Amino acid sequence: MLFLVSSILCSVLLGFLFKLFPRFGIDTFQAIVFNYFTCVAVAWLSSGVLPYRGGDMLQPWWPYAVFLGLIFITGFNAAALTVRYFSVTLSQIMQKMSILLTVPFAILAYHESAGWLKVLGIVLALGAIVLVNWPNKKAPGAVKLGPSWIPILTWVLAAIIEMVFIRVKGEHYLEGKDAAFITTVFGTAGVLGFSYACLEWFNRRRVFAWKHVLAGIVLGIPNYGSMYFLLRALGNGLEGSLVFPLTNVGIILLTTIGAVSLFQEKLTRLNWIGVGLALAAILSISIY
Repeated sequence: MLFLVSSILCSVLLGFLFKLFPRFGIDTFQAIVFNYFTCVAVAWLSSGVLPYRGGDMLQPWWPYAVFLGLIFITGFNAAALTVRYFSVTLSQIMQKMSILLTVPFAILAYHESAGWLKVLGIVLALGAIVLVNWPNKKAPGAVKLGPSWIPILTWVLAAIIEMVFIRVKGEHYLEGKDAAFITTVFGTAGVLGFSYACLEWFNRRRVFAWKHVLAGIVLGIPNYGSMYFLLRALGNGLEGSLVFPLTNVGIILLTTIGAVSLFQEKLTRLNWIGVGLALAAILSISIY
């Protein structure tokens, strides 16, 4: 459970950093691109591992790592489009609703447990995700403006990421190769993201600034931690059908508490009901 809690804390810190970026004029996309290279650097400093080593390319996990790197960049842009054309609320809900696909996959593909307490916890988690993110009032730009497939794509890509994690662990592809896997994922995402950023800079749709690089460095450290500890939690015997509901609800719960205490955000009655459901979901899933 220590690895799971550590992953949740790192993810919550990521959320707070994203919240602070607009205050300092940080371009989130550029920060994310440089964050990927920071993750590779952290892996190299901590374990001496770099991506795209010849021997790694022959490993069964390597195609999954490269595929995840592509999904990371694609998923980020899908989430950004959901925010742009719909709302931040819908983007958050669709990403966390990934457990609707992840949990059945873990249970059906790897015969993980599915007792009534776990099912109840998942139902409570879904309710918590919706209610905690329920807006205080209709925000500007929250009206549907774009194609309906955009939020669906956000949901599917978030689920694919989680299902790939479950597969590489369920098939025992890593076996102590967590650091190599992580560096390949982030290295691939970094190369693809940097290539797109170069096009943006060339066409003057974005402006390079060193503050974006610094933001990426700050972002990269907890981002590496969130993925590293998640893999360690999955490799420590915890079921994916338990890890991902707990992770998603835990992130929402702690982020909400932090938003109220640190950023003085106001919660509606529905939001507080969602917080209560999140606590109930965590309790129900954990004691299973």
